[in-house]
This record gives sequence, structure tokens and C-alpha cells, in this order.
Amino acid sequence: MSDRKLVTMKEIAELAGVSRPAVSAVLNDRRDSSIKVSKEKREKILELARNLKYRPNFSAVQLTGKRDRSIGIITGCFQTGVNSELNRQLSIKLRLENYQAYFVGVTDPKHELDTINDFISRGMSGIISDYTLNNIKQKDYPVPMVCVSEMVEDRDIAVDLERGFYGLTRHLIAHGHRRIVFVCSQLRYNNPKYDGFRRACREAGLPALEKDIMPLVWDVDFADRIHHLIKEEKVTAFSLNGDILAGGFISWLENHGYRVPEDVAVVSCDGLDIGNITRVPMTTVVQPIRELAEQTVRILLDKIERHHCGRIAEPVLVEPRFRLNRSCGCPRCDKKYIFWEWSPISVESAEQNIKPLPPQFKDENKFLTLEELINIKP
Repeated sequence: MSDRKLVTMKEIAELAGVSRPAVSAVLNDRRDSSIKVSKEKREKILELARNLKYRPNFSAVQLTGKRDRSIGIITGCFQTGVNSELNRQLSIKLRLENYQAYFVGVTDPKHELDTINDFISRGMSGIISDYTLNNIKQKDYPVPMVCVSEMVEDRDIAVDLERGFYGLTRHLIAHGHRRIVFVCSQLRYNNPKYDGFRRACREAGLPALEKDIMPLVWDVDFADRIHHLIKEEKVTAFSLNGDILAGGFISWLENHGYRVPEDVAVVSCDGLDIGNITRVPMTTVVQPIRELAEQTVRILLDKIERHHCGRIAEPVLVEPRFRLNRSCGCPRCDKKYIFWEWSPISVESAEQNIKPLPPQFKDENKFLTLEELINIKP
């Protein structure tokens, strides 16, 4: 069989000494099937499938209309820390449910649509999209999907980043800041964050003018604009849309003679571990990636169970958390431990790999709810 491209269920059945339907029941994990397979035969079938590199015949799957236990995940080619950690968590949680995750990093809108159609043609049980370039309508596709995004109308779940930036801005205001500028990569990808920022400013009677939005794109006048905002317009705080962006911004400020937070406060979003190793440890909105992944998988499995193709009736908004540190003017929160094998992506995943967690580390990563954050008096 070494010269064949694919081993078939029939061949595995002959080698295992069982019927083809028995092999199908085992490989498709149909434990509720009327066909009963002993533990020994089940292990033999799985061992043969592994050794012979069995793969489903996608053409046959498409013809029968059956789905295999695989999930297609559409993600971006440019992996930020949050995307990377979310994909890792999704893969883990799907594996625990006996599903295999397949990732495609899409490059353009057409590539995304082609990928969805490819996943469907391969008979995948469902699709998760944590990055979209199109205004996808889930009901247009014959397979359960879950859209994870705060930006698209047809979403099922997202982190409530409007609430996150509302809390973050209120915290800056509590520190006494009255001129705050919102800084982002591109506003069209950050509208919920800006809405939260603007709501907090409005409640406090502070200006949140469009001219105070500063997109960090290639700009030869960047330095002049920052100096003008700080020296002439008396801006004392900047709210940035991401931790990586904020880390570079803090370095730029300090390289140009501004002290953080004494002269200028900086806050950010994502909850990446990079915020612990920047020149000034960062105050940030922590995106609860584990909870986001758990709920995403739960929603998808429920859709698969109900054969539901379309978004859920009421999209889920996952509550963000907050981690205070030196960049906003709060006391410095230094790391008490170092990972020698690898560096965790997210601050919330750091202590997962220390078992058991020593008592002195219990408060290392203290994450606050919005209510707790608002009640803090800097």
C-alpha cells in the first residue's frame, strides 16, 4: 500500500479483522452507533489509521454530505499577540472536544471567501473566523460558523473593548488627567475602543475631538505633532489601541526626554506579557483570551449539534479585565518570576505553566473588573 496516496477504510477493516462500518464508527467517533466495537479492536483500528496515515476522502465526504471532526479557523497573516494566543487556546479546547483545528492565514478578501468555500468542500464540521476582511453573512453558508470580532455586524462573540476603554479612560481621569489623546493604528479597526474613550470623556465634561485622534501611520511630521500636543496643547496622557504599539511609543517618549508617567501617562490594550518588560511596565486592558476561546468553542459546538447555520440571536460580549502598572501613575508591579524556556504571550497565561503556583506569586497578576477599577482612588 506504500505506493497509494490514501489508505481506505476497507483496507483498515481487512487488516483489523472487522467490518468497514465498524472502522467508520471508530474513526468518526460515533460512540452512539449501534455498531459495538471492543476496546482492543478500537485501539487496533486507531493504531492502523495512524501508522498508515489515514485521511478522509474529501470527495466522498462532500458527496455523502457528512462532516468530519475538523474545524477550519480563519485568521490573519499578521499575528498579533492576541490572535496568536487565541488560536492556541482554540486549538487546545477543540482538541479536548476531539476536534482537529486547521488554520489558514488569509491575505485578502478573495482569499478569505475562497478559504471558507474550501473548508466547506472538505467537509469540515464548522468554521471559526477570528479575522475577517468581508462583511460575511453566516446564513449564506451551509456549515455552522462562529465570527469572533467586535468589528463585524454578523458576529457571535467579542471582547467588550468599548467597556474596556471606557474604564481605562475613567482611570486616567481619576489620576487627574484632563487632556487625553486616543492613539491607534487605523481608526476603522478601533471604533469600539474609541467609542469607550469618548464616552468616558463626555461623562467627565472633557473634550474628545476628532483632531485628538492620532493614527500612527507613516508620517514624517510625527515627532512635531507629539511635541506640539505635549508642549503646546498640554496633553498629559495617551490611550493606545495595543500593547505592542504602546511599548514602542513609550520608548520614543523616553528617548525624546519625556518621563513616563511623570510627564506623560500611557495606557494600552491587550494584556500581553510584553507590558511587563517595556521600559515602563504598562497599565492595560486585559483581553480574557481563555474565556473567549472557551465560549467560542461552546457556541460552535452548540451550532453543530443543532445544525444551525447563522449567527446566534444575542451576540456574547466577554467582560474585559484591567491590570494596573507604572505607566498610568499607579505603583509599579514587578514580575516575581522569569520563564526560562519560553516567554508567555499573555499575562493571563503566565501562571498556567507553574504548577503548583507558589503562594508569593498569588497576587502577581491581579486583574480587576470595571467596577473594581472605578472604585480605586489613585
